[in-house]
Amino acid sequence: MGRISHGTQATMMMNVDRGGAVRREGKIFPVPAAWHTRQIDFGGGVKKLGVTIPWGDVATAYHSTGIPNIEVYTIAPKSALRAMKLSRYLGWLMATGPVQRYLQSKIPPGGPSDEERANGKTLLWGEATDEAGNRVESRLRCPEGYTTTTFTALAITEKILAGDFTPGFQTPAKCYGPDLILEIDGTAREDD
Repeated sequence: MGRISHGTQATMMMNVDRGGAVRREGKIFPVPAAWHTRQIDFGGGVKKLGVTIPWGDVATAYHSTGIPNIEVYTIAPKSALRAMKLSRYLGWLMATGPVQRYLQSKIPPGGPSDEERANGKTLLWGEATDEAGNRVESRLRCPEGYTTTTFTALAITEKILAGDFTPGFQTPAKCYGPDLILEIDGTAREDD
C-alpha cells in the first residue's frame, strides 16, 4: 500500500510484451497478461481486486514448498488492469523503441519517500488448496515493501556472516524457514 519505485515501473514497462507466467504440475507456462483476476481478502476489512503477474515467486515458491501449481497476484488500479489486458494485443507495439522511450519518459522519478516508507504497509495473502478440496489461507502484514525487503536482506546477511547458511541455491524460506519474515519488526501473520 504505497508507491512503487521508478526502477520497478521501468522494468514492468520493458516487459510489457511478455505476458504472464504460472506454474502447472511443477513447470512454468506462459499465459496472457492479466490472465486471471480475483477478489482477495487481506483481513481487517481490506478487500481488493488482484491480477496475475509473472512475479519471481512463480519460480521460487515451488522450490520452497514443492507446491506444483502456483499463481501470483498483485493489486493494480483499474487503469493498470486495462493496460495489462490491452498489452495482450498491443504489447508488440508498446515494446518498440520509440514507444518505449516515450513510455519510460512518463514514469515519475524516484520512489516512495522516507515518510511514505515509514508510514506504509504491505499486505500479503496466500491460499493453498489440495485435490480433496481442503483450503487454507494466510495473511501477512509487514512494513512498506521496500523497507521489508531491506530489513529482510539485512537479517539474512547477519545470519550468513554468523555462519548460519547452507551452500548452494536456496530460497530464503527454504534456508531459514517460513517464520524468517516474522523476525522483521512490525510483521504479523494470521492463519485460517
